[in-house]
Amino acid sequence: MEEAEDPACVPIFWISKWVDYSDKYGLGYQLCDNSVGVLFNDCTRMIMYADGDSLQYIDKMAAESYLSVRSYPATLSKKITLLNHWFRTKSAICPPPLSNGTVQINFFQDHTKLILCPLMGAVSFIDEKREFRTYKMSLIEEFGCCKELASRMRYARLMVEKLLACKSSTPR
Repeated sequence: MEEAEDPACVPIFWISKWVDYSDKYGLGYQLCDNSVGVLFNDCTRMIMYADGDSLQYIDKMAAESYLSVRSYPATLSKKITLLNHWFRTKSAICPPPLSNGTVQINFFQDHTKLILCPLMGAVSFIDEKREFRTYKMSLIEEFGCCKELASRMRYARLMVEKLLACKSSTPR
């Protein structure tokens, strides 16, 4: 250990992952405690704590509000919907779907990625070696696939079902 190193001074929170959607929404991030947040383009901020229920909203004037994903003002509906689309579990994170319905799931442990493209009826898999392979769903049904892809597709199905359930229960 270096003389100047002091483990007692480790920051409580830090950004472990982030994605730049500033052209459309803002900057999305995940903190080291698995909380997720967005710095919106309109200068507001929202964070969903790791419990998946508690929210903090900070408006343009820096006024803080504490809410629940089960109870919030209708004016925040769009922002909470976006935040809810950042499904993360201990295994993976699923950013908001693209406008064409494409869903990407990033797996933490091995950094693999699964990209589901409903328009093409295809799934792409980026493995640990960053090799990119695309498969037609109909051919997977007919011929099967490797166990690594199959296990991630099962997981992806659960994530997509959760995403659809969230979308259908969002207040309008």
